[in-house]
Amino acid sequence: MVRFILLLLLFSVGLVDNSYAFWSSEPTSLKELATGVAAELKEKSNGARKLYLDKVNVKDAVSGEASNLSAFLVNELESSLSAAGFSFADFMEQADQVVGASYQRDGERLRVFVKYCPAKDSSNCKSLSAALSLSKLPKESFSESMDSRLKRLVQKAGGGKSGLKVFISPVVERKNRYSSEFSEYVTAKARNYLVNSQQFEVLEEQPVTRSLSNTRGLAAKAKEVKNLDTSAALFSGADAVLEGYYLEGAGRVTVAMTLKNLKGGVLGSADETIDRSMIPYSTVNQTAGALAAVADVAGQANQQVVKLNTTKGDRYQVYRAGEKVQFLIQVIKPLYVYLFGINAKNEVSQLYPGPGQQQIPLQAGRLHTVPGDHDSWDIVVEPPFGTDVVKLFAAERPLPVPAISDKVSARSFSDGTRSLVRRDLIQQQLAGQKIINGFDLVDYFKGVAEQQGLTLYEDSLFVQTRPK
Repeated sequence: MVRFILLLLLFSVGLVDNSYAFWSSEPTSLKELATGVAAELKEKSNGARKLYLDKVNVKDAVSGEASNLSAFLVNELESSLSAAGFSFADFMEQADQVVGASYQRDGERLRVFVKYCPAKDSSNCKSLSAALSLSKLPKESFSESMDSRLKRLVQKAGGGKSGLKVFISPVVERKNRYSSEFSEYVTAKARNYLVNSQQFEVLEEQPVTRSLSNTRGLAAKAKEVKNLDTSAALFSGADAVLEGYYLEGAGRVTVAMTLKNLKGGVLGSADETIDRSMIPYSTVNQTAGALAAVADVAGQANQQVVKLNTTKGDRYQVYRAGEKVQFLIQVIKPLYVYLFGINAKNEVSQLYPGPGQQQIPLQAGRLHTVPGDHDSWDIVVEPPFGTDVVKLFAAERPLPVPAISDKVSARSFSDGTRSLVRRDLIQQQLAGQKIINGFDLVDYFKGVAEQQGLTLYEDSLFVQTRPK
């Protein structure tokens, strides 16, 4: 990790001294400038075609601030590099080269600096520079930016409160509750703004427990839980939780944030609408979106009866290679619980009850763990990495658990799209099957619960695994 931190530091400073201009004449637009950068990289890349574009650090080299220009420059670089045949890695360690940029105003001109380094050799970097007239930039380049709107949003959501210990829950897409490149950036910015304001004590990013053995210490706190929605904040020792979501509309994205106490009471809330042109990050997570459809995340009711999280906190989790994953389950009344993992290939694995485990109801006021502290197995992160969704079902009486096989035709989905056939009919049919396709997991349990006259309780959690 040290090498990658050093690369980020290289891109966060001005690149004035050792850069050289390679345009025969001054570019007339950001697009022409970015096209020149792409051509230069293509010529000098020695076959390296996978890039990591350091979007976060594209900012003013003097003030360190990001403006609308930051987003415009990122968008043009991304478009031109893609047109030149480059592809982009999600993580720095997966790239062949790392590309960074900064800029500064110099009288009536804008100077742009681009630096690119082999991902495995930060000592062998090359730099480019160019200058173009400020009159050639979009008029709104230095007007209010995405960052300034996010800063105002966090300030308003704070509600004028101070002195609280705040747990920050990851910002997610509203409908399907997944995280994206954009929401990860918004979550990190919210944390930075609160820390810098010194208005609150902001708790660490993974505050629930530092090791799996500490879950015993959390068991005592489970008895104090009055609101499952804020239980992760309670376990972290917080007084309040800041949570948020975003909703994409035509040409704009609305971000909303709410500060709540541990009883769920609202202390402050606000929302901001940001033009899509200001945002250099993807708001879409296609893998998570497909998983959300299979897990029917949008269709599950917020019943506040069951809660699923991990030892890292709440809602959206990122684990690195070699880490152990342990899920935490809470219920507000005795319930039989079933836990399944679904990966991007639609492979379904039953996590609880495990092989040989009896179906017994989980009790309220306790913190239940999967794997349990006395289990002889662990969940360890290893390749291939990606995004999974973990789905929890619960009912007041035991439910039959089906076998999963891809040799059985799916009823709920056809070619990855939910069937147009009435769902109640599909659920009735699935309830009588002992073997189902993984796509049918949700409708099977809904059908079985309906058949037995039971209320089915649900929760979902996205888990992303990455290299170290």
